[in-house]
Amino acid sequence: MIQEIGQAYDNHYVACEAAGADYVLHYRERGCLVHVTSHGGADAWAEGNAFDLPRVRDLDERPSRLVYAFAIGGARFFLALDDEVAAPAGFAYEAVNWLRYAEPAELLFAVVTGSQLDRWYRDNRFCSRCGHPTELGPRSREIVCPECAKIVYPKICPGVICAVTRRDADGEKIVLTRYNGRTTALWALVAGFTEIGEPLEDTVRREVMEEVGLHVKNLRFYKSQPWSFTDTLLVGFWCEVDGDPTITVDHSELKEARWFGRDEIPLERTGDRVSLTGEMIEQFRLHGVPE
Repeated sequence: MIQEIGQAYDNHYVACEAAGADYVLHYRERGCLVHVTSHGGADAWAEGNAFDLPRVRDLDERPSRLVYAFAIGGARFFLALDDEVAAPAGFAYEAVNWLRYAEPAELLFAVVTGSQLDRWYRDNRFCSRCGHPTELGPRSREIVCPECAKIVYPKICPGVICAVTRRDADGEKIVLTRYNGRTTALWALVAGFTEIGEPLEDTVRREVMEEVGLHVKNLRFYKSQPWSFTDTLLVGFWCEVDGDPTITVDHSELKEARWFGRDEIPLERTGDRVSLTGEMIEQFRLHGVPE
């Protein structure tokens, strides 16, 4: 998955100045400033895309608002909160989604995680309570209103990924869905955001019922995953259909949904090393429902 980068990720906030060797993350119109070193293809899921990030020393003019973000494997990453940054030769803004399967893995994780922080900083430049311009906290990752003393911390939206399964005379089966209105409508698992006052287990039951009209039982936690594309912490569950397995599709959200046997699973996610959904679908295709 996207967070499995083989290097230590340290998100402890440190108030410090950027040095020449530190990486710079700058975002504009859902794109990140990068140098693409290898093109695998135009598709967001194409293999072979490789890129690099600018370092402070690469920039002709140092950004005026560099904020420490995190460290990966000892390398430090800073967010440039300036509206504009002069791009060095060879660098351009590429859509974060286009970089989704690019290498190296640690820089991809940095770009995606940094984009979530960047949105948080930019969305809170004014106080939501009194409208006064905010300031950055001096010693921790917080945004402070100097007028009314309101403090804002990064927000994370919990959501679930639900692998709904059953076993019949033909073997194990799983529900796969495809969303409406997506340019790349890959087969996926039932998923959704947790509502206020709702335990994660109830989110699973509600989302499965809303999207495909099924009751479920025997919920089992699988894994969690930070999914900064949507500011989400995803929690994966395996569960079993309870009662009638007839699917009723919510066409306002889904294009289609149906049961698949292990030998019927589409192979479009065999190279998906990024998402929890992809890992769970491949787990089922190769090994069935985990014990």
